[in-house]
Amino acid sequence: MPKNHKIYIYKRNKYSKHVTEMKTIDDKYYTKMKTIDDKDYTILGALQENSKLSTQQISRKTRIPITTVHNRIKKLETSGIIKGYTAVIDDKRLGNITAFILMAVMYHLPDGTVLNQEELAVKVKRHQSVQEVYIITGSRDLIARVRVKTVDELNDFVIKYLRSIPGIERTETAVVLKAV
Repeated sequence: MPKNHKIYIYKRNKYSKHVTEMKTIDDKYYTKMKTIDDKDYTILGALQENSKLSTQQISRKTRIPITTVHNRIKKLETSGIIKGYTAVIDDKRLGNITAFILMAVMYHLPDGTVLNQEELAVKVKRHQSVQEVYIITGSRDLIARVRVKTVDELNDFVIKYLRSIPGIERTETAVVLKAV
């Protein structure tokens, strides 16, 4: 099987139209994961609202038994649905500038080199100012969320770093004025 190739096998319950089981086969691993239900979504919602909540607090808030909350969170973590817990930072209070940068990719360079969109996204993500990079649809191919201290630092990032990556054809920068 080719590297990073996954096959998804879905199993349906004969009494339900919903997928009851999903299996993933990749290079060396075979995992079996039940699909998530309303309780899981409720728990995920509580964690997205405040990831510092204890299982007891989530249990009270959602009216789901504490052992169920604990077990569901562990399953969501081990299945990779919950990737981690993070703090939401107020960039304005830190004096940071946040910007979103849309990028158009040139997939075929003049020298005949063919570029991979995902590899370009990884190159962009390597810079310390980049918080996230997404592969998107539409007239642009990538979008990056960037956090910098000054407009000069943003300028250097776009002009000296991004535009020096072979395959980044055009950029469009949108500076965040206010987060709501």
